Amino acid sequence: MDAITAFDYAPSSVCRSLTNENVLFFSQGDNPMAIILLFCLSLLPSPVAATTVQRFALSDLAINAERIVVGICTEATTQLLDGQIYTRYLFDLDESIKGPRGSQLELHLPGGHFQGVFNRLAGMPIFRPGEEAVLFLTAGNEFGHAWPVGLAQGHFAIVRSDSSSARVFQALDGLSLYDRPGAAKKINSIDPVQGMPLDSFLSQIRTLAQPEPGTEPQDAH
Repeated sequence: MDAITAFDYAPSSVCRSLTNENVLFFSQGDNPMAIILLFCLSLLPSPVAATTVQRFALSDLAINAERIVVGICTEATTQLLDGQIYTRYLFDLDESIKGPRGSQLELHLPGGHFQGVFNRLAGMPIFRPGEEAVLFLTAGNEFGHAWPVGLAQGHFAIVRSDSSSARVFQALDGLSLYDRPGAAKKINSIDPVQGMPLDSFLSQIRTLAQPEPGTEPQDAH
């Protein structure tokens, strides 16, 4: 069969920064039993699996994102796209900070549960209906579908509690981040942002999203 990879439908700028360490490739002539064995092994937990992407500071996310929105996930449904599992997410939007304005957002991201099979691209955020988030999104791929900039780096969960105001948190599980130039290094969070009040965070993003004269955006990996 042709080689299959979860990156086939990624925005081109995203593909350039992803490693293949958590993807299996099968081609014509492969031993069927070997393929079955590799598939079974791929289902086992792998604590070291990670996707390597460029590190994006908050200012980088704001400048490089084609679109920045605040909203709540209302629907998550899985589907097959050329044999690959994707999840279609719908969001009701409360605010569009950058890019096109609208009341709804639709994302198609690799991974999900489909007919008893679970697949996930390490570092890609997963959304559940009812969850609120601030999203920094790339330009659309050939199908018009955007991804979070830097995978999980482009997703900030909004957490509300009765005792305090809404706050934002970022989880980078499954990512190995690197600075240019330099070796990849793993981190679990961006400390200055964790637990920041939502109002303060959004105020900072609105300021950062306005590029300084002569500033050129990076590739939105």
